[in-house]
Amino acid sequence: MNIKEITDKSLDFTVKRVSEIFGITLILLAVLLLTSLSSYSPEDPNFIFQNNLKIKNLLGFQGSYISDLFLQTVGLISFLIPISLFFTGINIFRSKKILLFLDNLFFIIVYCIIGSLFFSSFYSKSFWLVINGNGGFVGNFINNGFLGNLISLNENITYYLLLIILIILFLISINFNIKKINNFFKFILGLIKNKKKNITSPPDIFTQDLKTDDIATEKLTQEDLPFKSNTTDTNNILKKFKFPT
Repeated sequence: MNIKEITDKSLDFTVKRVSEIFGITLILLAVLLLTSLSSYSPEDPNFIFQNNLKIKNLLGFQGSYISDLFLQTVGLISFLIPISLFFTGINIFRSKKILLFLDNLFFIIVYCIIGSLFFSSFYSKSFWLVINGNGGFVGNFINNGFLGNLISLNENITYYLLLIILIILFLISINFNIKKINNFFKFILGLIKNKKKNITSPPDIFTQDLKTDDIATEKLTQEDLPFKSNTTDTNNILKKFKFPT
């Protein structure tokens, strides 16, 4: 083997292993971020109120600060970020392409901006996020500008338009593919059909067992002995013989 082939194979091996490790770390970070966001409490210590000692967040002190940072920045749309990171990590682990993270990160930033604008425009009031509302301070800042005036012109159209754009960008960020989902459902249907065939197969096995038993009994029956045919022939000869007068 040439030195060039060895270096190419070793480089390919290291890139694949690094991409797999990076994908696993993204999955773990997504799980941790989702747990910190789901266990968020306004009473936990944060960047504004730091005197609270009781922490209700499952990740403790770090989780309370991280969840407060995301929720106060972009609001409720931050719950979609760990889902996008989770599927991005899975896709990087499978495809061995680290640059996929940069592509998905761009769509995550864009749908966070649109989502924060959506929540601050239509669902701004919140009893949970009291300081900046459901849209965060990013959504409040954008809503007070030029885009907020455009939304106020026709709220019905902009409501559905922002919602559709938000859903499309989120699906792109998780590398949504219709063909893969179709193949997945076909795989599940194939498994269900195979299970049904396995359930209905025992009667066929039973009939096959009966056939094998019949063949075995036929084999067990004794065959005719060779002298049996001779005895029948001699009887016929005796019956045909006539004594002389």
